Amino acid sequence: MWQFHPYSVLLFLAFSFNLGLGLFVLKSFRLNLVKYLLILVLGSMMWTGFYGLDFIYITPDLHKTFVSLLYIGVAIANVGMVLVSIEFTNNQHLLTRRFWVIIIIQPLFTLAVCALDPIFKTLTLDTYLINVNGRIQWIQETNVGGFIASYLLSFFWSIFVGILLLRGILQSKDTERNRYLLILISFLFIWVTAILHKVGVRPLPGLNITAVMSTMQAILIFFAIGYYRMFDLLPLVRSEIVDELDEAVVILDFNNRVVDWNSSAENLFSIKDKKVALVSHKLFFLQTPEVITKLDHLSEKRTISKWTWEKDGKFWEVTAKQIRDSNRKKIGMVLVFRDNTEQRNLEKQMANVNRELLVANGTKDRFLSIISHDLRGPLAGIKMLLKVLNEDMKKKEDALAGMTQSLLDATESVFSLLENLLEWSKLQRGQEEFRPNYYRLDSIVSECVELFSLSAKNKGIQFEINIPNHAMVYCDDRMIITVIRNLISNALKFSHQNSKIQISAIDTGFHWLVSIRDFGVGMSKTTIDKLFKPGEVIKSIGTQGETGNGIGLLLCSEFVTVNGGTLSADSDGASGSVFQFSIPKKEEEETFI
Repeated sequence: MWQFHPYSVLLFLAFSFNLGLGLFVLKSFRLNLVKYLLILVLGSMMWTGFYGLDFIYITPDLHKTFVSLLYIGVAIANVGMVLVSIEFTNNQHLLTRRFWVIIIIQPLFTLAVCALDPIFKTLTLDTYLINVNGRIQWIQETNVGGFIASYLLSFFWSIFVGILLLRGILQSKDTERNRYLLILISFLFIWVTAILHKVGVRPLPGLNITAVMSTMQAILIFFAIGYYRMFDLLPLVRSEIVDELDEAVVILDFNNRVVDWNSSAENLFSIKDKKVALVSHKLFFLQTPEVITKLDHLSEKRTISKWTWEKDGKFWEVTAKQIRDSNRKKIGMVLVFRDNTEQRNLEKQMANVNRELLVANGTKDRFLSIISHDLRGPLAGIKMLLKVLNEDMKKKEDALAGMTQSLLDATESVFSLLENLLEWSKLQRGQEEFRPNYYRLDSIVSECVELFSLSAKNKGIQFEINIPNHAMVYCDDRMIITVIRNLISNALKFSHQNSKIQISAIDTGFHWLVSIRDFGVGMSKTTIDKLFKPGEVIKSIGTQGETGNGIGLLLCSEFVTVNGGTLSADSDGASGSVFQFSIPKKEEEETFI
């Protein structure tokens, strides 16, 4: 039968509060804290709702059903309270698979007790009706099963939650301590009310208002969440953005414990287990001790610190920003690891390009200086000699022959310089094609020696050639002729009169090593070190006043390299010089360009 009961009105009011809270926080359902709070609210709704029905609708047929459902609600509310406390105190690492199995024992045990009660009386020993102030209500004596389900297991979890909250209070600063105290107070509401009811202290005669206190608990928790802004739009949006960042982000609390990190940080530090949450940074960065060392030595006065960290050949720009509260107290730190390996490589490439540009500019300046100086001198001499010839054509023949020889030497010097500059320019612009083939080395050498037969005769220099007639080389003959021609020209230039020049070739297995040796003035070690370096200034004078500028040797070095060989020079500085270069005997992949 139906009846009006004031306690049922109070219980339905508590039910309505729970329903309103649940609907309000549904918009943030994806937060774990909200999910757990909804479990608590659901249990409290079952507890207060079926308890209220049991007071307003008196029927023996449904009484046991109402009682069973409200006991199940108590178990669910208890599970929700445990989960909320774990999430509230940042102990998410405790939620292992084993823990989930343990925590659902109470609801399952309660369900079994309620299901078996009609047969074995596991929930209540006796149930009867009494009349209190003209209103009828049920009285039941709890059995062992009901006692274990509603009190013993709940007490066990209460101790567990109490330890978490007390630990949070002891380890937290003043700014966080109040929210833990608020949750602890709301948690104590239920147990204080239940204990007072058992000892006979009851605000409403004969009635147990513990169910109403469970609603007060949910309201206080909701207040704590809202007051301390544990979830709102701004943090949610920020968390979404942080998780999508390419940069690795790690968040630490004021005790340098790792609170959270994004997916990029998981990949960077190989973190696969969420159990490492709220562990010391020394455990989180165990595989990267250099990060630990840097964090331990950060200045507390600097809000932002930056440094570069290297791992597995990559470079990371690390930014550490301290998070402070309104009182300027440090409450945490955010670490951002940004991969700037590509940027560093680009910077290195730019530095290399800048160095190459400096060398190129030096080479260009050197060439301009050489051209302006070396071309001016011979051309001025040609101009003067032509003027003298024009004015004194009728003078003695010997003088005319000497001037003619000087004119020839100057012309040859200018022609050789211009030819080398032309070849060098074509090579630098990529217009010099590489066309290799097989050639007889002795034929190439003979062709070059023939070019200098007159000059060698005038200086009384003999050529000693020792090239095997079976020496075959794989090269571009035009380039190698240019190389040998320049080296013989230099040897003649710096040889004493009536000396000799030796040209030989040795089989080294995969190459022929060609040597051109003179017995002239030689070179110093400093000069040898500058020979094949663009931008270095080399000025030299031959035994009969011939000038040298080093352009020909740079061209020789480039041509030998293109043909897959190497060029070197040696001298004791007094008794001549020797230049050696190698030429491949057969085709090799590395010789192509």
